[in-house]
Amino acid sequence: MAKMKSVITCQKPDVIQNHFGIGLNTWVKLRDGKAIRHSVAIRLLQRLQRDEVI
Repeated sequence: MAKMKSVITCQKPDVIQNHFGIGLNTWVKLRDGKAIRHSVAIRLLQRLQRDEVI
């Protein structure tokens, strides 16, 4: 999560969507350590690996 936070300049919905392909609600859940849907997690991990964020 720290690496994801370091990539973005602010936490606006359009910035989160453009960088990670997730909505603001999912971002808030991740930030707060809450569970997200498995399919969303897989898609996010794939995108992070592709963009070499993790």
